[in-house]
Amino acid sequence: MEEIFNVISEKPEYFAWAFGLINALWLGFVYFNKKRHESELIKIKQSLDLDLQRRMKVFEMKASQYEAYFRHIDSIHNRHKTDYQDVFIPIMNKFMSSYLQASTSNDEAAATAATIEFSEQISKITHDGFQELGVIESETNSLRLTASDEVALLLDEIKEIYSAMFTASGKMMSDLVQITINNDQELANQNQAELYRLGELAKSKSKQLREQMRIDLKQI
Repeated sequence: MEEIFNVISEKPEYFAWAFGLINALWLGFVYFNKKRHESELIKIKQSLDLDLQRRMKVFEMKASQYEAYFRHIDSIHNRHKTDYQDVFIPIMNKFMSSYLQASTSNDEAAATAATIEFSEQISKITHDGFQELGVIESETNSLRLTASDEVALLLDEIKEIYSAMFTASGKMMSDLVQITINNDQELANQNQAELYRLGELAKSKSKQLREQMRIDLKQI
């Protein structure tokens, strides 16, 4: 230690300069390292901000699409929940009246005309139903572009269920002439049971879809 002290004492200005240089270099390192660190923090913050904005936009887009999908499904149910009383019963009553009157008077031409008119009205109802099914399929295909695999699978399953429901409804209405004329209660019960089964399945799958959509949104 004494030797080091003697060396420093002989050239104090040199060692003062050396220590000053070292301190300057150290301060420079600390300063630039701090700046680099601050720059990295700014970049990270900007990246996080951009990611947050992107996620918010994706969330809003998906939430809007999911809401629109269920609004459309609900509107279909609301439009048709009174169809049996408001649409079908009047058509059925008119057919029964015309057909029974024709049968009583042995007027085969009138009976045939009543049956044809009834079938045409039922066909129109069925056609309108399949048009609505086309809208559901279109919305399903649109949702699948951004939905998770789980949501996409449920959307496809529900689409198939609705397709089966419209087909079963069309069959039930087409069978009404046979059921009415032949009093075929077995066929009527079969059709009703199938529609009930599909309706319950649709409700169950819709509930699963709502829950999966919530999970999908939370994971954004």
